[in-house]
Amino acid sequence: MHIRDLSIRKRLLLSNCIMIFIPVAFMLVMSMALFLSLQFGNVNRASIMSFIWPESGPTLATQFELTRLRVRSDSWKPDNKRLERSLLEAADHLGELGYRVAIFKPDGSLYFQTHLTDGRRTLEEAMEGAPAGRGAISWGDRGLFFHYRSEETGLVLAAAGEIPIVWDGEYIDVSSKELLKQAFTVICIIVTLLTIVVGLYLSRWLSRQIIGPLEELQATASNIARGNLDKPVPVCSEDEIGRTMQAFETARVQLKAARETRERYDRSRKELIAGISHDLRTPLTKIEGYAYGLRDGIANTTEKKGHYVKMIIDTAENMGQLVRELFLFSKLDLGQVEYHWEKVDLAAYLRDYVEDQAEHFQREGLSLSFRSELTAVSVTLDRLQMSRIVGNILGNSLKYRTAALGHELITLSRAGAGKVELAFTDDGPGVPEAALTRIFESFYRTDKARTNPAMGSGLGLAVVKQLVEGMHGTIRAENVDPHGLKISIVIPSEEEK
Repeated sequence: MHIRDLSIRKRLLLSNCIMIFIPVAFMLVMSMALFLSLQFGNVNRASIMSFIWPESGPTLATQFELTRLRVRSDSWKPDNKRLERSLLEAADHLGELGYRVAIFKPDGSLYFQTHLTDGRRTLEEAMEGAPAGRGAISWGDRGLFFHYRSEETGLVLAAAGEIPIVWDGEYIDVSSKELLKQAFTVICIIVTLLTIVVGLYLSRWLSRQIIGPLEELQATASNIARGNLDKPVPVCSEDEIGRTMQAFETARVQLKAARETRERYDRSRKELIAGISHDLRTPLTKIEGYAYGLRDGIANTTEKKGHYVKMIIDTAENMGQLVRELFLFSKLDLGQVEYHWEKVDLAAYLRDYVEDQAEHFQREGLSLSFRSELTAVSVTLDRLQMSRIVGNILGNSLKYRTAALGHELITLSRAGAGKVELAFTDDGPGVPEAALTRIFESFYRTDKARTNPAMGSGLGLAVVKQLVEGMHGTIRAENVDPHGLKISIVIPSEEEK
C-alpha cells in the first residue's frame, strides 16, 4: 500500500504528527545524549553544576561530590570494578575542585590519596578540623574539613582544603550562565528553523499529493464538458481523489457509450426514414401511374384494365406487408410484443414445417431440406414468432437466389451444454464481409441504392434478430464456400436426445 492510497484526512494527520514529532525527537535526542554522557562518561558532574549555576560558586559542587563520595563508600566492594571506579571518580572530582582527599581500607592501609599529597596528613587535618564521632564536616572561613567512616564497608574517608564557603569579595563569575543562555537560544532557533523546514517540505509534499490530482481532475472535467470523451481519466491512487477520478472515468465511459449508442440510433433512424421514404415512394408511384392509366384511357381494353387493377392491388398488398413489418419491428423495438411461451420439440417442429412448406417454396424457386443431429430436443418458444423467424430467413434466401432454383439446408445440432444451434445455409451470392454485422439492422440492404424493390425493405432480418433475442438467443451470419450465406441461431434448450 502506497502513501497516496491513504485518505486525505490520514495524510493531513500524518503530516501534522511529523511536524510535531521531528522537533520533539530532536530535543529528545539531544537530551538523551547529554544524559548518557553524564551517566556513563567520566564527566565531573560538579563542574557541570557549577557551570549551570555559577551563583552557587563551588558550594553546590562540593556538597554534591562529598555526598557522592560517602554514598559510594557505603556500597563499595573490593571485587566490584564498577563500584571501585565510581568511588575513585568522586575522589578525583573533589581533587579537581582543589581539595585533598584520602581513602583508607578497613585494615587501615591507604587506598587512595590525591596526587602529590600525604594521605595520613590529610586524615589528621580532617580530624583536627572536625573533631566529632565517626563522621563530621566543618566548612568556614578556614576552609573545608571532612571525615567519615562507613559502617557497611569500613572505609575511612578524609577531605581537607583551604577553600572558604564564600569566595573573597563575594564576587562570582556568571559568564558561564550567559553562555548557557546563548546555547539555549541557539537550540531554540535550530528547533524553530527545523520546524519551518519540515513544515514547508510537508506542505509541498501534500501539494503534490492533492493539488496535482485535482488539476488533472479539473482538466478531465473540462475535456468531458467540451465533449472530448476519448482521453481516459488517470487513476493513480485509492484515496478520495482517486475514487472521484475513478467515478469520472466510469462516467466518461458511460457517456462515450451513450454517445455512440445515440449516434448509432441516429444513423439507424436516418436510414429508417430514408428506407421508408424510398420503399413507399416506389409503390405509390406505381399505383399513381396505373391509376392515371385507367383514368386517361391508356388501358383501353378489358385485359389491360384487369392487368392495371391487378398491379394496383398487388402493390397495395406489398405496401400493406411493409407497413405490417414496420409496425411489428416498432413493437419489438419498444418491447411491446407479447410472447406465448410453450415447450416444443424443435426437431419435430422443423421437420413438420419443412414438410408443410416444401412444396410452396419449391414453386417459388427454393428447394428446402432438413438435417438434424438430434432426434428430439425440447425448447421454450413462441410458435407464431418462431414461424416468423423461419419464414423471414427463407424469404430472404428466396429473394437473393442467383439460380432459377435455389437450395436451403436447415440443420439442428448441439451448441454446448443447454444450447442448440439452428442453421440456415443457402447457395446464394452471400454478402460482403463488411456487411455481415449490419444485415440485421433495420432497413439495411446490400443494395445501397435500393434500385430493386423486389429485394424487400430490409426489415426482415432486423425482425428476426429482435425475435431471437426475445427468445434469449443469439444470431450471427457468415459466408460459406464456394458461395452462399449461413445464418446461425443459438437458443437455450431444456433437454437433448
